[in-house]
Amino acid sequence: MMISKTQLQSMLKVYGKEKAMNKVDSPQAGKAAGKLDQLAISNESKTKQKAMQAIRQAPEIRTELVSQLQERISAGTYTVTDDEVAEKMIDRAIVDRLV
Repeated sequence: MMISKTQLQSMLKVYGKEKAMNKVDSPQAGKAAGKLDQLAISNESKTKQKAMQAIRQAPEIRTELVSQLQERISAGTYTVTDDEVAEKMIDRAIVDRLV
């Protein structure tokens, strides 16, 4: 959306030039008054941070599981149902949206 000079001037007239100028200067005024910025992290964010940290610390390759699966595939005893595949796909999509 483009705003023309006349539209801007009419907006300034409605809100008053002084108020518009004060809004621009307000961050400076806050610093002069000695106000400090604060940050609050929600419990949900803290939980997500802990989960992400646990994921980063986990080994990328679970060698024990990989070797078991290799043995089952070689022996021809490894089977996966359609429901299991669909469930894993849906689970992954949910996790991707949450993270």
